[in-house]
Amino acid sequence: MASKTRSGGIAVAVALALIAPLAAASIWVFAKSSESPLESASAVEPLVGSVERAERFQEASVAIAVTFATALSPAINASGTLTALTIAPASEVKTGTVVGSVNNQQIVAYTSKAPLFQDIYKGLKGADVKTAQQLLKELGFYAGPIDGDAGPATEKSIMAFNKHYGWGKDNGTLSLASLIWVGQAPVTVATVPVALGSQVGPGTALFTTTASLAAITVTDTPNLPTDGDVTLTVNGVTAPYVVGSGKVTEPDAVAQIAASMGTTTEGVGTVALVEPQVVGTVPSSAVFADESGATCIFPDVTGAPVAVTPTGGTLGTVDLDESLVGQAVLINPRDVREDLTCGS
Repeated sequence: MASKTRSGGIAVAVALALIAPLAAASIWVFAKSSESPLESASAVEPLVGSVERAERFQEASVAIAVTFATALSPAINASGTLTALTIAPASEVKTGTVVGSVNNQQIVAYTSKAPLFQDIYKGLKGADVKTAQQLLKELGFYAGPIDGDAGPATEKSIMAFNKHYGWGKDNGTLSLASLIWVGQAPVTVATVPVALGSQVGPGTALFTTTASLAAITVTDTPNLPTDGDVTLTVNGVTAPYVVGSGKVTEPDAVAQIAASMGTTTEGVGTVALVEPQVVGTVPSSAVFADESGATCIFPDVTGAPVAVTPTGGTLGTVDLDESLVGQAVLINPRDVREDLTCGS
């Protein structure tokens, strides 16, 4: 019995002798594994780069809407019998369209910012003459300057117009009776309230128009670019835009944008610079603002700060003045510099 007890004691002693080193090892492993990763990490190295060159179009999204002009009722200025009627509902009427005849003399449509208010003849000067010259030029009768001075060339083109449309072979006066103003842009006929053979006079409405496209209105926002020419792009269609005007009115641009929108009349467009603005750009981590509100970058770990004024940026970057392109810049100043102030 004593022998068995003695054997058991020896076994326990051996077991304890074996367990002790393992316990010590476990304690050492635990101590090592519980050490802070920050304490065991190597020192952070300074990252030095340079201010890079970038181009910014300063794109900004804007709300847009298609607007329509009020339906018109273009009226003729001639008196007599309506001897021809060459338009019908759904017809397009633009500069040069012959809409009918009065006493067998053709009535020619035209578009302009404002209608002529007087007959045009040699010797007249002014805005009305410019309108007439532009009309005659579009119709192929005039090749001179649009200068508002009705000289011999203008008179010659008027005579060619009158001969062509039946208003006299040697007639040097462009009469309001030969014309009908249909607004600032081409229109589509909605109804024709007069009938062939009707007696008409100045002020008689020859037809009515549908509510035509007028403009693409733009809701400007404060972040739109103002330091260069800009464009408005909608669904891939691009048109010139003047910031602050609130609309695009050029007929072709309005028609193309409206067509790109399908049946919707409201949407979103993008306003951007035509020519990009060149800037310097750095990672946002490189730019430091101290307690005084000053902003700077650092060329390296010990160099003097360089004052900067951020001008914008993208996600993760800050834009600076173009003159700083190529300047050395410390990317991680907060990690490696002791002196973090923008003062000299």
